[in-house]
Amino acid sequence: MRMIPCELTLGNGGDVVAMVRLDDDGTLRVPREATYGSFPEGVLACRVMRPEDEAQVRRQLWTEPGA
Repeated sequence: MRMIPCELTLGNGGDVVAMVRLDDDGTLRVPREATYGSFPEGVLACRVMRPEDEAQVRRQLWTEPGA
């Protein structure tokens, strides 16, 4: 397991860069919510920022807050 940089597109129209968990089996665990400033926002999309990390992603698993 390691953390990789991803760009998360939020429901308010903003984007944030966050470190997202990539499991050894290639599962990217994308959060359904992210904090923008001090407000929780829903995540609409996730883009892996480095091509070498993208090549290791086999599937995306969207996770609920606190999971």
